[in-house]
Amino acid sequence: MKTTVISEKDIIVSKWAGGESRQYFIYPPEASYVFRDFLFRVSMATSYSDEEVKYTNLENLTRHLIMLQGTAHVFHKNHYDIVLKPYENIDVFDGGWESSATGKVVDFNLMTNKNVSASMSVIDKSEVIKTDNTLNNKSWLMFFCGYGSASFELPNSESIDIVKNDLIIFEDIEGNIKIKVQINDSKLIKIFAAI
Repeated sequence: MKTTVISEKDIIVSKWAGGESRQYFIYPPEASYVFRDFLFRVSMATSYSDEEVKYTNLENLTRHLIMLQGTAHVFHKNHYDIVLKPYENIDVFDGGWESSATGKVVDFNLMTNKNVSASMSVIDKSEVIKTDNTLNNKSWLMFFCGYGSASFELPNSESIDIVKNDLIIFEDIEGNIKIKVQINDSKLIKIFAAI
């Protein structure tokens, strides 16, 4: 199992009208958000305006969206609208929908294409995470720390710490393993992706 920690200083920042986006991880590594040739992408975005902003059309992709700071009112034309508060709910939707949102927020995104099985959830207490990759698919287990800090104790007794705006990635997980997660005044975003 390969372990990588990506901190905020290591990420790619891009500006857009009304905010900025920080790309934490993209797979495959040579893929590009611009060309939409990725299998999945993990990013954080900041919106500096309360005005309604249209989301980029990401046809053929599924989006998982959660707020880290601020409240957003997300509108999916002809589908539904939802109010997203920090760490309370995750909106999973078709990236090709005509969508927009209002609110000064910091959000966290997982974008996947149809060949990726993925999930996103919130960890708000210390626990042991068990993986089940008996099929030995190519898989990733990731944790993003929005505030505070967290420690991860691996099966080999190695311990790794992360702090605010760090993403830890466990890649090439084989079989069943247990990772002890200790959170310190924090909530984590847990992401699983497999191809």
